[in-house]
Amino acid sequence: MREKIISSAMKVFSKYGYFRAPVQLIAKEAGVSKGLIFWYFRSKYELIMEIARRNLPLEIIDSCLEKDLEGRSMLECIGRSYIDKYRDPVQRNLLLHTLALTTSFPKIAEDIRRLCEEKTKIIAEKVFGEASPRARIAIRAFFGGLMCYMLRPLEGIDEQAFLENLIDIVLAKQRAKKQQ
Repeated sequence: MREKIISSAMKVFSKYGYFRAPVQLIAKEAGVSKGLIFWYFRSKYELIMEIARRNLPLEIIDSCLEKDLEGRSMLECIGRSYIDKYRDPVQRNLLLHTLALTTSFPKIAEDIRRLCEEKTKIIAEKVFGEASPRARIAIRAFFGGLMCYMLRPLEGIDEQAFLENLIDIVLAKQRAKKQQ
């Protein structure tokens, strides 16, 4: 039942945003009473936190890190998983709504900081063998490229071709610097 409520809340929050979505509409979508939602989640804030944290790409990164991949394989794992998740318009909209929560939800701001700082550093080490500023910037550029593609795919370029080219660009820039 909890997962059914979460799934319904994701649809409603995706359409209306976290603050404009009434709990009653989530209950209707889930086919449950409003009281049952509050049985599983003490407040709308708690429900928002659950959805927002699930929607950040942290689990994508952690899953790829658990596979102990390196170099191109790490970028392919992250890129493919990211594209697969955010191809879904509900997930994509939720990501955008979640990014807007940072001023009101310190825990979400902390998760995003971990993503942009700690996880970026770990990925840079796995991909480039170092976490230099240039390597971390390259990883951030990779994430920026993924986000832009999911928001507005390039016309005439399919997902696989985009991902391959993005990875080639990120890796080539770093290799060129090392050769200097």
